[in-house]
Amino acid sequence: MRRWGSAILAIACTAGVLTGCAPDTVRVSYRPPVGALYRHEVRVHSVTTIRLAGSPPEETVDDALLLTEDTVLSAGPGEVRVQVRIRQAGKADRTFVVRLDRAAQLAGVETVEGLPQSVLEPGALPQILPGAPGAPPDRPLAPGERWTIDAPAGMPGNGGARVMGSGRLVELGLLDGRKVASTRARTRVPLTNTTQLRGSVLSLDGAETTEGTATRTLDDGAVERATAVTRGEFRVRLVPSADEQAIPVEGTLSIEVRSETRRLRP
Repeated sequence: MRRWGSAILAIACTAGVLTGCAPDTVRVSYRPPVGALYRHEVRVHSVTTIRLAGSPPEETVDDALLLTEDTVLSAGPGEVRVQVRIRQAGKADRTFVVRLDRAAQLAGVETVEGLPQSVLEPGALPQILPGAPGAPPDRPLAPGERWTIDAPAGMPGNGGARVMGSGRLVELGLLDGRKVASTRARTRVPLTNTTQLRGSVLSLDGAETTEGTATRTLDDGAVERATAVTRGEFRVRLVPSADEQAIPVEGTLSIEVRSETRRLRP
């Protein structure tokens, strides 16, 4: 991002290339045409640490390369339906359909095909939908302008949880000859979940924070490049469901997920 930063911005403003220079504003919101196909390569590095009473800490480190294909199924005045296909070497393709508002915030999940529940949690959104967390509002913005993020989490089983945070339009510039805008945002979402695990009931209660940057094209608000760091801290309670007399095991779960996303073009 630095290579098209301040120097290119200054040249572009001087040449009159960018409509967002000086007092002007630009619209960076998500405005894809129906039928549009967006492909992204996503590199993910995650570290998970679980600490249960009476046991030593267990740490899991994972690296993954994902290819995502987002196909715009419909685009109304306030909502966009997108089919998301996830490809990963050695695994079957996974597909689901989501509804996004004009700020690219998740409004709901419609259908799921071959996906674990974890793929629908807020922590997965920066990787699967890089434009979702902290996307700019659907109004003109000036460089340096900030906005408040307050939207439903849109996650099944997470009650009325809301994504809260703030974002900022950092700068305007050119990337591969396209007019783009650089944004930065920080969000927080509470997460409560209960699931079956090896005959026991596992409950999580905590919150995740995401700090991310994104480079979006000005013509439709699509993400060209993005980075995100998601961190989560949770209280863990493991209850053996087959034994009513068993004593619950409690502990903590920490996660850190780092991702780099870049758009793939023909």
